Amino acid sequence: MPSKLDPSEYATVRQFLGTRLTALHRTMLDLDTPAFSLFDDDRTRLVVARADAVGLLDRWVREQPEAANRIYLQLPEFLRRASVAESVLTAVIASDLSQFPLDVFNYPALDSRLFVAAPELGLLLDESGLVSVTGLDARPWGLHFGEYAFHYHQLLRRGYRSGVHYSLIESVLRLAEAHSLTARIALDERRLRFADEYVENHEHDYWYGRPLDENELDLLAVVGETFYGDPDGGSSFIHPYAGLSVRWTADGGLKTVEIEEFMPQPEGGEWVLARYLHAIRDTDKGAFVHCDGAVKAFSAATYPQTQADFGHRGKGDRYRKLFRVDGEFPSSVWSELAISWFRGNRLIAEYFGRPG
Repeated sequence: MPSKLDPSEYATVRQFLGTRLTALHRTMLDLDTPAFSLFDDDRTRLVVARADAVGLLDRWVREQPEAANRIYLQLPEFLRRASVAESVLTAVIASDLSQFPLDVFNYPALDSRLFVAAPELGLLLDESGLVSVTGLDARPWGLHFGEYAFHYHQLLRRGYRSGVHYSLIESVLRLAEAHSLTARIALDERRLRFADEYVENHEHDYWYGRPLDENELDLLAVVGETFYGDPDGGSSFIHPYAGLSVRWTADGGLKTVEIEEFMPQPEGGEWVLARYLHAIRDTDKGAFVHCDGAVKAFSAATYPQTQADFGHRGKGDRYRKLFRVDGEFPSSVWSELAISWFRGNRLIAEYFGRPG
């Protein structure tokens, strides 16, 4: 939580706001507005939902001045806004958004907001809950369809919470077009964003893949697991990754590679989230034919704490596939997708033999 208030204090405010808080939550989700930008975002839908919530809280402050001031005085400076009502609302929203929604691992429901608004997209869902975007107006920041610009999946966001991992999406879309591949991407079924609300926020830390030794990739005898460990055990704020496993196996003429992060134990969290990449190479064709990325969720209570135990982690308690490409493509495409997917983890750069 963003402050040390008694949870019952938050519950009192939530109960008083009722459906207006629900409407504000939904609008912020749709517009991708973080808690600390609640009063800085002036898009029309948010202005209306925010005003409704603040107006009701102003009444509560007048009716319950002692309770309101008690909460306000406990708030840290960074949560305080122009009024008591605005400050309390910011604190409640920040608290709510700090809870990770584990239901994002579920298979998408056809009666969700997205698929009710665009039932045609439901027909494009595959068995993993991905939507085929080939032939659609898919852009790095969203899928444009009719009057909407749909968000990509929550787990395709940086740190699973902030902005969309658009460099990965851009790579998937660009490489699929360049190599005539079928691309599938997971969408966020909870969010509805109109096309005129679509914005692009650029960052510049893009990595390109590099060609690997094609001959070595096609040697069926070159298999096994390599583990890259972080010297600090993932304890650094700027590099919270304890290790990276790269495992090659062979079956007939096909070679499979699986890459998975080893994460440090979270402080007080119930779940450990780790990115995973799976790809298949056809050695007879001398090309990759499949690549997909997913996130696994493990119970923190049973997740391994040392590299020696990593092999006993299991398959994960929850699993959500997030993107997939199929067709024939060179190693440079696979390496670019891998580097993009594991963005921020310098150990992937170590595997590909380049500075992190």
